[in-house]
Amino acid sequence: MRREHRISVGPVDGGWAVRCEGETQPLLFLSGRRAEEHARTLAQALSRTGDEALVYIHDRSEALVGAARYTARNSTAV
Repeated sequence: MRREHRISVGPVDGGWAVRCEGETQPLLFLSGRRAEEHARTLAQALSRTGDEALVYIHDRSEALVGAARYTARNSTAV
């Protein structure tokens, strides 16, 4: 069964956080660019497993400035 994962990148004190819906602990980064790269890498990995992922990018004011959908690349249902 395919799942849809929501991944968000946003500011935190001293850096940036990558949060994946359903996970309790965010991943923390000093650089927003690194946080975005990690979120996209995570989304690509999830798409290779047959799931889909939505990545939301927020700026320092927490406004949504970007979004991307990573569709399932594995069409075989498990």
